[in-house]
Amino acid sequence: MSELESPTCWLELSRANLLHNLAGVRALVGASKIMAAVKANAYGAGAVGVARVLSSASVDAFGVATVAEGVELREHGIAGEILLLTYFTRDEVDAIFDYDLAPALFTVDAARRLAEHAQATNRRARVWIKVDTGLGRLGVPFQSARGFIQQVMQYSGMEVAGLFSTLTENPARDQMQVQRLLDVRRHVPEFGGVPLSIASSNGILSLRASYLDMVRPGIMLLGLDPSERERMDVTLVRQADLRPIVTWKTRVGYVKVVSEGEQVGYSCRAPLERETPIATLTIGWANGYAPAMSRAGHVLLHGRRVPVVAVSAHSTMVDVTDSPAIAIGDEVVLLGKQGDAEITAVEMARATGESVYHLLATIPREVIRIWN
Repeated sequence: MSELESPTCWLELSRANLLHNLAGVRALVGASKIMAAVKANAYGAGAVGVARVLSSASVDAFGVATVAEGVELREHGIAGEILLLTYFTRDEVDAIFDYDLAPALFTVDAARRLAEHAQATNRRARVWIKVDTGLGRLGVPFQSARGFIQQVMQYSGMEVAGLFSTLTENPARDQMQVQRLLDVRRHVPEFGGVPLSIASSNGILSLRASYLDMVRPGIMLLGLDPSERERMDVTLVRQADLRPIVTWKTRVGYVKVVSEGEQVGYSCRAPLERETPIATLTIGWANGYAPAMSRAGHVLLHGRRVPVVAVSAHSTMVDVTDSPAIAIGDEVVLLGKQGDAEITAVEMARATGESVYHLLATIPREVIRIWN
């Protein structure tokens, strides 16, 4: 190939692997229901596409971070319960009711605002109470949760659908957090049958006691480990048998030879010690590919590992010394397999100094996601 074809940057997603990972979660959690966390555009994989596949497999609910994310799912035909895991504003109250979203509540003002709207429109708000059991982020403190819940229950037009919290993912504290959430329900007698949820991907793979009534897997559905293996239960990880669903690809946009003594990339860089063939890829940090990959990153080209030299806004330069016959339009794998070679999410995370959660989440929405 000697010229570019579209697309020049895209994700390929495996329906089979996503369903395999969901089956792995179900095998672990047994009777517990599953709320798939598809916030942050399903961590970059594409919330609508992921939700469609999971809906076809009868997932119980979905978790999103914002009203806008919930609205997007509804407008693309996603049914069932959608929980807003974080905040909502006064201007978003109409959308919560219009799109049948279930907001998290942890302030009296937010509860009152919903109740007033419910009464004014003769509708009912289905809400979840967020309890802070020790993370110190969002949620009514567990010590005062009983009073808050009872106050919320006094409002007409309000249905409390569940209680949820978030683990610190600190093995020394997680079991305590689970007990705190259980205690909150126990101290509110009329809440005996209300479901509890505290386990996200890390909890599912590290603490069986955290499963409770509903789990909230997210990154593990993409086939990625949520934490370092040593922080999880090896037996649970092995039983889950996660398979990556995402392959991230780009193309060669240009090929040239850069002379000895010249440099490749912006800013002050060491001159090349030899004449070097350089392929410029049609992706850069504006497309979500981290500039830190220039420190120790690799890509796959013709089934071989190729070192990254520099990353700019819309281009990435790689050294193709050991990859003969490179041509414009050649397919390049940034994450995933090509032939017998593989670039893993863990490898990319180490190269950038970040977690696997950040790898895909910054990829712009306009980048094509193709389901296979």
